[in-house]
Amino acid sequence: MNTPLAYLLRPKSTSEIIGQKNLLQDDGLIKRMINNNFCRSLIFYGPSGVGKTSFAMALANDLNTEYDLFNASYDKKENLTKIIDKAMSKDRFILIIDEIHRLNRDKQDILLNFMESGNIYLFATTTENPFFTINPAIRSRATSLELKRVNHDDAFDYVNQLIKDNKVDINIKPESLKYLCELNSGDIRSLLNNIELFNNLYKGEEITMDLISKVISQGKNPSGSTGDDFHDLKSALQKSVRGSDVDASLHYFSRLLSIGDYETLMRRMIIMAYEDIGLANPSLPPRVLQACEAFRQIGMPEGIIPLCLVIIEMALSQKSNSALTASQKAFEDVKNGMVYDVPSHLKENHYKSAVKLNRGVNYLYPHLEEKGWVAQQYLPDEIKNIKYFKPKTSSSYERKLWSLYEEMKK
Repeated sequence: MNTPLAYLLRPKSTSEIIGQKNLLQDDGLIKRMINNNFCRSLIFYGPSGVGKTSFAMALANDLNTEYDLFNASYDKKENLTKIIDKAMSKDRFILIIDEIHRLNRDKQDILLNFMESGNIYLFATTTENPFFTINPAIRSRATSLELKRVNHDDAFDYVNQLIKDNKVDINIKPESLKYLCELNSGDIRSLLNNIELFNNLYKGEEITMDLISKVISQGKNPSGSTGDDFHDLKSALQKSVRGSDVDASLHYFSRLLSIGDYETLMRRMIIMAYEDIGLANPSLPPRVLQACEAFRQIGMPEGIIPLCLVIIEMALSQKSNSALTASQKAFEDVKNGMVYDVPSHLKENHYKSAVKLNRGVNYLYPHLEEKGWVAQQYLPDEIKNIKYFKPKTSSSYERKLWSLYEEMKK
C-alpha cells in the first residue's frame, strides 16, 4: 500500500511546522514549553488541513513524551479506554484526541478525572469553535491555540524546498506553483495531495497553469456550511454591505454562494435588507424578497443574477437602522416591566355598555381632521413622554417622513 505524501512529510518537530508564526514565536507559549520541558493540556483549533494533528504530534516529540492518538470520528470507545489504561502507568503521557467535537458531552466528561491525575495531558484538535463544542470544564483545564490557514508565500516556499530536496519530482515553474498554492486556499494537506497527483501521473511533464486548470477544476473552498468560517463569512457580508463596500460585498457573497447553502445566504440577505437598509430605502427589502423567490424559481447558475443585483443595490443604498433601534428599545422596556394600563379613550368600545365602563369615551378620530392628525395622548400616563424613534438625518426618505410628521403636529 502506498503511503500518502502528506503522511510521509508529516513534521517530526515543531521546527518543521509550516506557517503558524503566531504560535511559534521565540518567546511564545510553545517555545517556552519546549525549553522548560513543561507539559500542559492544549486545544488546537482551526480549519481542516492546516496541520493541527501534526502540530500536536510534533510538540509531543519535542517534549520527549510518549503519546497515542484517538480519532473521535471513527475510533471506538474501547480504544480510548485502552489508551487511558496504558497512560495511567506512565509518569507523563499525552493523549491526542483528533476531532474532539465528535465526542458527545458525556464522553468528554470522562476525560476530566484522568486530566486531574497529573500524568495525562490532553492535546485535542477541532475544526469547530471550542467555546461551542467542548465542555467548559475541559476548556478550563487546557489552553486553546488557534491555527491559521497557511498563507500562499509560506506554502510556495515549502513546496519549492521539497522540490530542491528531491522529495517530490515535478517540473513546475514559479508562476504555476504560485497558482497551485492559491488554488488550495491555505490547506496544506490538499496542496500535498495535488503535488502527489502531479508527481505520480505527470512525471517529466511540465506542470503548466493550463494543465493545473484541467486537472483541478476549481479552487478548494475552505469553508463549509457549519463552523466558524461560515458564520464569519455571513458576518463579513453583512458588515461589508452595511459599510457600503460593494466589492467586498460581492466577494463574500460569492464565497457564501460557492458553499451551496443558498437558503441560509438568502435568509441573511433578507435580514440585512430590513436591519441595515430599513427606512432609508423601504422599497428595497421587498425587492430582496422577490430576488430570493426568483432564485428559487430559476435555480443555479442563472439565479445568481437577481441575488447579485440586490447585493449591489443594498451595498450602494443609503442605510438606516432607526426602525430596528426604536423597536429594540420599546421591546426591551416591555420585557423590563414597563407595562401600564391603556388610556381609557383608546380602549375597545364596539360593544354595548362600553360607555358605562368609560371605554373609548373622548377618543378623537384623526380621519375627521383635514390633515389626518389630531393632538391626543396615546401612551399610558406613566410613559407618556417617552421617545423611541429617532430618524436618521442622513436618510432622505426618513427626513421626508419626519418633516411630514412635524408638519402634521403644527
